[in-house]
Amino acid sequence: MKRTVLLIAAIAILLSGCRAEVRVLLDVTENGSGTLAAEVGINNQLRDLLDQLAGDGEAIISRLDLGLEGESSTRLEDAMTIYTTQVEFDDEDAIEEAAADNFTFFNLEMTDDGTALEATLDVAGELDLTQFPVTPSAIDPATFEAHIIVSLPGEVVDHNAETIATDGSLSWAIPLDGELYMFAETEYPKSGFPWWLVGLLGLSAALALGVWLAAVRREKKGSAARRPAPEPPVVDGPEPETAPGIKSPPRQHSPFFDFDD
Repeated sequence: MKRTVLLIAAIAILLSGCRAEVRVLLDVTENGSGTLAAEVGINNQLRDLLDQLAGDGEAIISRLDLGLEGESSTRLEDAMTIYTTQVEFDDEDAIEEAAADNFTFFNLEMTDDGTALEATLDVAGELDLTQFPVTPSAIDPATFEAHIIVSLPGEVVDHNAETIATDGSLSWAIPLDGELYMFAETEYPKSGFPWWLVGLLGLSAALALGVWLAAVRREKKGSAARRPAPEPPVVDGPEPETAPGIKSPPRQHSPFFDFDD
């Protein structure tokens, strides 16, 4: 992969009006699975020149060592033809093996709280730049660019990337004359159970029950105050004796009992 970066850069620089891109893309999901891909993109003019010089420019580009052994594909993107080799992995341990030929050092750690990535890439330290046709620092970005683009699960809380996209993906430019050190940390969103809401609902239910019980007690007391007390029954008996000249009160009969004489 490192030699491929320099080779593509040299071709784009030496052939006037051409443009090339190299991208390493890492996409990791929360369960540790994901993909690692290496891409080489050339514009139509560079592809046509390669066809004229070598007979089949696409065959040359597709056979370049991208440092990965995976599924290859080709697509058109605006005025560029993109050649891709992609590897899928099931956990964070598998990615380290897949990334061995693309990074000098690579470490990915995933916990219950988030993800941490640390890696280095040293193109200049492993290749002889004296054979490179131009000084790497003088390369025009309009002619050649090389980037590492990483997407990690969670919210990015710390990084040293050059740019971060709206989707949270991080991008580093690959230097051709020095070492690239990259790191990034993310945190997963907290989703704790809202116990305060349960307490609030319980308090509301208790207050409603208290109001209802108080209303029931008031209604019972009001009904008892409005109901007249029953009169005791009068039992029939012999006429009461009265003094001479005083009329005795009329006899009252009980509505409940009837005694026979």
